[in-house]
Amino acid sequence: MKERMFAAVLIISVLLTGCANVQTLTDQDNEVISQYIAGVVLNSSERYGHSFKYDKSVLNPTPEPTQTPPPVQETDGPGSGGTPGTGSQGNGGGKGNGSGVSLAKSVKLGQIYGIDGIDVKPASVKTKKHISTSYSSIAADNGKKLVIVSFVIKNNSSKAVKADFARKNVSYSITIGGKSSGSAMLTIAEGDLLSFNEKIPAGGSKKGVLVFQADSSVKVKDVTVRAVKDNKESVFSVN
Repeated sequence: MKERMFAAVLIISVLLTGCANVQTLTDQDNEVISQYIAGVVLNSSERYGHSFKYDKSVLNPTPEPTQTPPPVQETDGPGSGGTPGTGSQGNGGGKGNGSGVSLAKSVKLGQIYGIDGIDVKPASVKTKKHISTSYSSIAADNGKKLVIVSFVIKNNSSKAVKADFARKNVSYSITIGGKSSGSAMLTIAEGDLLSFNEKIPAGGSKKGVLVFQADSSVKVKDVTVRAVKDNKESVFSVN
């Protein structure tokens, strides 16, 4: 505001002190000059209601934004389980294979269920068109035959153990001659592993089965069963 008042006074001094070449101002000219000076002074006052409003921050230069370097993404070293975003589970130790695919840990069949003292081993495989149970019979679909895989479930501990496989959510699939033949069916067959829930005495054992279907023309040889639960799997051959 002081600078504007100084400028106004300077203009008045030049106009009023007079020079040889300066023309004489009329009363109308003096009135116009007075109004202009008054407007400049009042426009600088915050109390003047008709002063021109503007964003005074524009008078100060805006500082240039500081460039922030992008964060450096850390990478894991060899054997640390892979880089972020890749599979973290892998063979043997739960480590990734670097391809982003999570690999299941290979275990024995009995370890799939995680029940202390309980061991499960495959025994045999056979085919039938239908099988009889204590409740009813199980028949294969048209053009199909049943593939029955038998197991021995043993309690190796010194006390009775409840072998509840039904709550373990284990999935089973079968491969015959190198070709997949689908998943196990939930049946009413005695000892069906999908619904198995029995108490086995110390040192005792029970029989278990899994029932699959295959085309009637398929020769049952080179049979492989795969059991999967979470990040664990067990793959075994049955003769």
